[in-house]
Amino acid sequence: MKSAQLLTLVLAANFLAHADFSYTQTRKGSQGMAGAAAAPQVTKYFFKGSRVLFDSGATAHVIDYGAQTMTTIDKAAKTYSVRPMGGNMPADAANVDVQIDVKETGQTKTIAGFNCRQVVMTMATAAAGMKMQIETESWISADVPGWQNMRAFYQKNGSALSAMAGGSPGVQKAMAEMQKKMSAMNGVAVLQTVRMKSAAGSEEQMGQAQAGLAQARARLEEMAKQGGQQGEMARQALARMPGGSGAGAPLYETTTESSDFSAADIPDSIFAIPAGFTRK
Repeated sequence: MKSAQLLTLVLAANFLAHADFSYTQTRKGSQGMAGAAAAPQVTKYFFKGSRVLFDSGATAHVIDYGAQTMTTIDKAAKTYSVRPMGGNMPADAANVDVQIDVKETGQTKTIAGFNCRQVVMTMATAAAGMKMQIETESWISADVPGWQNMRAFYQKNGSALSAMAGGSPGVQKAMAEMQKKMSAMNGVAVLQTVRMKSAAGSEEQMGQAQAGLAQARARLEEMAKQGGQQGEMARQALARMPGGSGAGAPLYETTTESSDFSAADIPDSIFAIPAGFTRK
């Protein structure tokens, strides 16, 4: 099962939800999962021109869509590395069939002072004879300052996200479809929950689900070692993967809260390599 690629695709969807401004994101494993919930992870995002910086404290990453590169900065070791975009995605992701559906439910509520509406994106996936479903529940607000800048950034650079799929037509197709549907949304996700479930069925299917989860863990560990944007995504996914679950229960679940939105100008120095750091 190509679960690692699917998890990367889901995290890419979270990433696409914001653009061309700055904000803080707190991501945590939901309570009720099989296995202990991971400690919350706080990441600061900065978008400007064709560049994105996301800083999780010990490590920072800069994606340059113009140069098609991903730069990883290790603050503790005072080193950095530069890789071409799309270098980490395995080509066998082409065998993954992904169907995406996005619906506005009509539900509304106020979150952190923002008027939000509920949007649910469902990814139905099939690979190696096994079906899975990934549901992303987003509470989106057009009250967030700078969301128009997000759309402008997305329209300018969104197509470059397909480079994350490398030579994988299957994932490229899913990325393109996801971009098309998300571009129609007005606003930014203030609260978002992602759940990955196996299709309810026979014991054989559940066995395949557990095997797929083990394969996903191994693949994510491999991706994490390679660094870059996908390496960071893989590390975040690993931190939240449960030890196991029953039929219909989430194999993967994470909740993301976004705050500190700002449309203020971002200086170019934010994206610079710190003085004294050595390139690996």
